[in-house]
Amino acid sequence: MRVSLVFVIGTLVLASPARADHTSLHVTASGNVATTDNLFAAGGDGDRQADAYLTVRPGLLYAYDAPRMIHEFTAEAEATEYLVHSDEPSLSGRGSWKALLLPGPRSQLNMSIDAGTGVLTSLSSRTSSDQTSAMVVPGGKVDVQQAGVSESLSWISSEHTRVSQGVSGHYSATDDGTGSQTDTREVAGNLGFERIFRSDTFVLDAAVSYLRLERIVPVTAMMMMGAGTDRQINPRATVAWHHDIDQRWSTSADVGLAFVNPLGKDKSNPDAPRNTKTFTVFGAGLAYTELWGQAALAARRNVVSNAFLAENTITEDVSLQAAMPLPWLDDTKRNPKLSGAGSVGVLRTQLINSDTGSTKGDIKAAHLDLSVGWTPKPNETFGVRYELVYQASGETEITGMPGMTTTTPSFYRNTLSFTFSWRYPDRIAGEVPKRNKGVRSDGQDLAPGGAEPVVPDVFDRSHGD
Repeated sequence: MRVSLVFVIGTLVLASPARADHTSLHVTASGNVATTDNLFAAGGDGDRQADAYLTVRPGLLYAYDAPRMIHEFTAEAEATEYLVHSDEPSLSGRGSWKALLLPGPRSQLNMSIDAGTGVLTSLSSRTSSDQTSAMVVPGGKVDVQQAGVSESLSWISSEHTRVSQGVSGHYSATDDGTGSQTDTREVAGNLGFERIFRSDTFVLDAAVSYLRLERIVPVTAMMMMGAGTDRQINPRATVAWHHDIDQRWSTSADVGLAFVNPLGKDKSNPDAPRNTKTFTVFGAGLAYTELWGQAALAARRNVVSNAFLAENTITEDVSLQAAMPLPWLDDTKRNPKLSGAGSVGVLRTQLINSDTGSTKGDIKAAHLDLSVGWTPKPNETFGVRYELVYQASGETEITGMPGMTTTTPSFYRNTLSFTFSWRYPDRIAGEVPKRNKGVRSDGQDLAPGGAEPVVPDVFDRSHGD
């Protein structure tokens, strides 16, 4: 089934459409009216500032559907006006390009470029509730700049095998307004090989990434990260197994090794030794897939770079994500007007000390995100959303200052918002699949290019960003 998926995509993309033209230009608008009890994630005994605010995101969406390709271009501005902090309005913007191309009858190429700015505490509102997750972030009002580029190519090498390749680059910079800044840059590439059986798929993947992590910290700020510049080249190898229990239930598991290799000297700590460290990474998941929705339970231990802290980390997390229609307004479940989405997760993070190769700190985070949306028309959605964020950390040794420790304040934040989304005209010439990674061996949870989902992604106000 997974092998034939690319042929299905090709058929849908190459088929002559009923409409006359293959381009469409859309005006979009989305946003929310929200209230929160901790606007800037103040921790400990800090100044918890409650506020209500209005966010409006006007934008444009251009879609192009050709016989062997689909393109999406989006541009969106974001303006946030606060009720109490009216002297601190937030203005930001973002844009993206996404493409699906069919170079040949057995190959598929995906590419994307995106860039944007924003305030860290409000970034999650751009993502649907079933796609958010627990993460460790700095407290305070942190301005963020991000950009990314990615390319992935898959080729069906035989009836039961597939080869894949990918390259990506990411940039992120933060500024908390008090002198603490981060600059994170990452370039990565991977090669993968899949062997497909009746109900099982085995995947071998080899990847390597280059990281540059820079932190600028004032002397008066006792931050656990400390000032410094880390450069690392980190290869990894993993093997994964996907198994379909039946047409709805499936499982997955993976295990591998990640190598953290510091390069050169840290100019802020030139005398510090640099040590290589090997970490075991693994994960497991259980997924439920239906025509009208999906849910996934996952547990994972992984080595990932935290762009907001400019640190490489070991994370251990458990999460549950789900999105499906609510049948109260439509018993057929084929044209749902009411949908629910949500995620809940807990996370434990340890920072990787580049000098010693060991881990430090013990930061815990939890996240709950629930939303209900009403779609009276395909191009209109109204919803209500609740989000709870909690973070706690203990005593941690400061990077580059052996024997000195600091404690990062804990914080929690409740946010209740009423959301809206609108697009005109509602029909898009061609849409790049928003979720092109699945866990089923037969590929049933992968959306073909140009296919209209049975359950509209009513919470994705970024239109796939």
